Amino acid sequence: MPESGNLVHPITLGPLALSNNLVLAPMHKRTHLPFRLLCRREGAALTHTEMATPHELLGHENARKARNLLASDPADRPLGVQILPREPDLLVETVAMLARRGTADLVDLNFACPSRRVAGRSRRGAAFLRHPDAAVRLVEAAVGASPLPVTVKLRHGYTNSPQDNQLALDLARGAADAGAVAITLHARCAAQTYHHRADWTTISRWTEALAVPVFGSGDLKTPEATLDMLRETGCAGASIARGAFGTPWIFRQIRELAETGSYRPVTPEERGRAFLEHYEGLVRQYGERVGLRYIRQIGRVYARDIPRAAEARARIQNARSRADIRCVAERWFGMLAE
Repeated sequence: MPESGNLVHPITLGPLALSNNLVLAPMHKRTHLPFRLLCRREGAALTHTEMATPHELLGHENARKARNLLASDPADRPLGVQILPREPDLLVETVAMLARRGTADLVDLNFACPSRRVAGRSRRGAAFLRHPDAAVRLVEAAVGASPLPVTVKLRHGYTNSPQDNQLALDLARGAADAGAVAITLHARCAAQTYHHRADWTTISRWTEALAVPVFGSGDLKTPEATLDMLRETGCAGASIARGAFGTPWIFRQIRELAETGSYRPVTPEERGRAFLEHYEGLVRQYGERVGLRYIRQIGRVYARDIPRAAEARARIQNARSRADIRCVAERWFGMLAE
């Protein structure tokens, strides 16, 4: 296995060259533009939009929602757009639209989401883990629709049965043969949702079995865990989801740990500045009412490790104005709101 100093390195995904192999994973209602920009600044080489269906991205249901899902910035590149497909025709239309508008640098197809709404009622996401041929046809459609590189996100089975494990690996092999340039493996089965420890040994097996880069995902909540996963599995890179939410500096800390053996802790003041910047970005994109609603959900994560965290979280939950949020930043995070 590689030494720590070689674990974080540049990587190429088809025609797309990334400065390193640390990726911000798509997260529903979380990887909006303001959060992506925070992660960019801390060193994420590739970020993704929220998971969305072709209908949502094309604006068939709500044009404003489509604009918000695809909102970007010159600093927000390269950008992956994650699609939750079901029918080839709509997927082709969506990928062609993204390429035509220059909105995305990469398309990621989600065959991993385990939620009842997605995998159950909608028959999308993880439902395809038991239908690899249908999923591969979707990959072929996306690859043929534009020059954008296509990646695929999977779990290692719908359940942990040997049959389901094999079907998921068949899907991964078929996707690679169809032109996918990389696979992201969330190392749990769909039935486990986000419970149980991620099985990194599966990432090792898929890394050896597949001819395209494999990005590991699951339980990457600290810099130490991320480097452990890269070292133990030999995979091509790390796709970080919940470990980055409210802690965008994890990308910087992973690189520092790989390069020097240690990393600089984040001060309460730095937490406060990120919290405030996140909020101000939400207000710019969505307006104050929606921005407040989002930051009341998000703020408790930023306040997790500060003194008197419970009081800070209560104040965030009760915030009703921009002045309230700036007061929290000044009083509880130990910074002066500018």
